[in-house]
Amino acid sequence: MSQQSGLQREPLLDSLRSELEGLDRDDLLWRIRTLQSPSAPRAKVDGKNVLVLCSNNYLGLANHPKLKQAAIAATRKYGAGSGSVRVIAGTMDLHLKLEKVLADYRRAEASITFQSGYATNAGT
Repeated sequence: MSQQSGLQREPLLDSLRSELEGLDRDDLLWRIRTLQSPSAPRAKVDGKNVLVLCSNNYLGLANHPKLKQAAIAATRKYGAGSGSVRVIAGTMDLHLKLEKVLADYRRAEASITFQSGYATNAGT
């Protein structure tokens, strides 16, 4: 940063450093937590048993026995992952089948699935 902009580098860095130290001291720094159990309403995070209110597993399907068996079967057939997003690596036939089932269930002409909440928000 130049002095022409009215900002001097060292005072800004000192201010940011001081702010971070304060957040750390008050235990307010954002840290990536470690999930040590299946994603469920109650889970083990950073060694503590907690109530999870922020998961995308809000329907509780991630641990359903039928879904787990289907995931194992799909992994045996297709491997672990598609390799990339559909516009780069193509769409897998099992995704097309899922979209057909979803469209039929909703009595819609078609449906589309996304690989993340972010992609869903960006694509709709």
